[in-house]
Amino acid sequence: MVGIVDEALRQGGDDALSISSYKDALVDFVKRTDTPMTIGVQGEWGSGKTSLLNQIWSDLEKCNKEDDSIDDFKQIWINSWEHSLLCSPEECLMKIINEIILELLDADTDKSRAEKISQGVNNIMKGALRIGSSLTLGAAGVDAVDDIFSESSNSIKELREQLSSLVSEIKTLETNKYGKVVIYVDDLDRIEPKDAVSILELLKNIFNIKDCVFILAIDYQVVVKGLVGKFGDPKPENEWEFRAFFDKIIQLPFSMPMSDYDIANYVLGLLDEIDFYKGEEELDPELINQFVTKSIGGNPRSIKRLINSLALIKILNDKESGDISEGVLSDKNTAMVMFAMVCLQIAHPEIYQLFADNPNFKEWNDQLAYRETQGKEEDDKNWKKNFEQAVKTDAFDEPWEQCLFRVCYLNPRRRAKATDISNFISLLDGPDFKDIDIISLIETALGQTAVTSVSSKDNPNVRPPKGSYQRFFVNGYDAWLSKTINDRGYDKKYPDFPLPESEKIVKQYIDYLKSEPYKAVDFDQEKSMDEQGSEYVIKYARGISIYYKKKKIGLINIDRTGKGESIELQASKHPKYDNAPLILKKSNIEFDHRRKIRELDEDNKEIRGAWGFVDFMEAKFNPMDVELTDEVIRFLIDESAEVRTEPEVNKELITEKKIQNYVESFKTKRKDSKEYSQARDFLKAYFDEGNKKIVDL
Repeated sequence: MVGIVDEALRQGGDDALSISSYKDALVDFVKRTDTPMTIGVQGEWGSGKTSLLNQIWSDLEKCNKEDDSIDDFKQIWINSWEHSLLCSPEECLMKIINEIILELLDADTDKSRAEKISQGVNNIMKGALRIGSSLTLGAAGVDAVDDIFSESSNSIKELREQLSSLVSEIKTLETNKYGKVVIYVDDLDRIEPKDAVSILELLKNIFNIKDCVFILAIDYQVVVKGLVGKFGDPKPENEWEFRAFFDKIIQLPFSMPMSDYDIANYVLGLLDEIDFYKGEEELDPELINQFVTKSIGGNPRSIKRLINSLALIKILNDKESGDISEGVLSDKNTAMVMFAMVCLQIAHPEIYQLFADNPNFKEWNDQLAYRETQGKEEDDKNWKKNFEQAVKTDAFDEPWEQCLFRVCYLNPRRRAKATDISNFISLLDGPDFKDIDIISLIETALGQTAVTSVSSKDNPNVRPPKGSYQRFFVNGYDAWLSKTINDRGYDKKYPDFPLPESEKIVKQYIDYLKSEPYKAVDFDQEKSMDEQGSEYVIKYARGISIYYKKKKIGLINIDRTGKGESIELQASKHPKYDNAPLILKKSNIEFDHRRKIRELDEDNKEIRGAWGFVDFMEAKFNPMDVELTDEVIRFLIDESAEVRTEPEVNKELITEKKIQNYVESFKTKRKDSKEYSQARDFLKAYFDEGNKKIVDL
């Protein structure tokens, strides 16, 4: 077998996840329960709900054939998603009812009598529901929908009574062999959430039928999403409303036991089906389990995607080696690391890409983190507290783990999974790979798995040469330009990068800094900032940063997008200009806040936008439109250096902390309070687009 089809376990299929005890319990409950009864099988999409329903069906069918001590079960399978296509929830319900009726009539082996009952049901529907002369839900059915489900209508009550009578009548027939009717309603979580909830609301009115057991496969979170319009966004104080709605429908909730899945057995079985590994040593089930549970989790659908990716990689390996019959994945460690990388690729593609760019995870550090995040994680008001707590744990006590924490922090989903990701990567440095060149294995795995990678990067499948990731800062302008072109893929996308006008401006900026009176030097990674040989230091990283007395005072960079090339210029704001961005009138350079609050919602006391790096201002301009003069460079450097190093000036600088205090007052203080008014007025004025100072330069 090559690929694994993403479909539910068929009726009578093997229990690969080893949850037969749960299935047996549900089957026994269905056998013994009084009716009417509604069971809700809950689980996320792809968790195996349909497979479990199929197993229950299969066991009850076996009872029908083998167990004479109990009455047989009439089983009806309803695919709600198929019924919902191109129709309203009300029409969907009518289709479901129609199918249930037709299946019930099929229980009578006396076809002449079944025909009479069918005619009687048609008459009932015709009278009570005004659908017409058939149950095909044609135009007449659509026209009757409003009448059927209107608040004043008794149609639902009548329909339930008639369905109940139908079940009872069929049960009493001497030709009937069924004692209980089990109705499965599957794929509700594939329907638009609000429509799924509407169907549930309508279905709950007909669930109360004697001798019937309804089994619904549903994701509780779909119900929650579908009820947002009714109850608002879920919060601790209104959670009971969502649960109460669910409880009105479901008498027995059952959650898919994903934590008890035998993941290792399931995965190893699938790996064997695709003939992934041909080595003499067995793959470690426990390590397999840990790699899966700490990345993609136990969702069977995600596991199948993993296996299909590995199947393709295995085929490519075979073809490249020329040994299709045996394959090349005969080394246990190679196979395990490749398995791990694909797990990471599927669960956390951004972290996989971090590996692709920097395979030696043991050398990840703060410099690498800054390259990835630009320090944006520190804009979060809770960053410092959360980081200090994290580094006290085993998961983040090493430099590479702290780098990982920073990278994960920017994304709420990754932040929540940061500990699992750290523990996942730590497995590669654990006893299972002792005395093995794990970095080489990772590099090999990355090269093989790139074909199944999904990345937003321009060139995700091409990694830097070995060792290129080890140095974040480079030495000098030429090295910086080369690295910029290679890292960003500009050699292929923009072969004319940089434009002569851009390069002229940047070189002028650097040359002026290296002249009197600054005598700036290029940063030497082998020396501390105190040992550089000058108080002015130029660091070449993502951009070209300027430091004075170990304080960053500015930056220049060349940026290129599909819209064109631009110069990025940063400098410190200055209190003597009211901490406002500047407009350099003669030079046609207009600065703005690096980040800014865009909107104050006074009604809801909410703020949109950000305020990180608020003490810096930033200008982006077309190099064709601006001539950066030495006078402008000197002005920006001198002003910024003064702000950073003169205590009396620095204390008047508006910082992120000061902005944060105003933000907190705006959000928490009473609207009629002085603190609220001051915060609102300050934030409005400070971030006003028109609040800039003009300098005659």
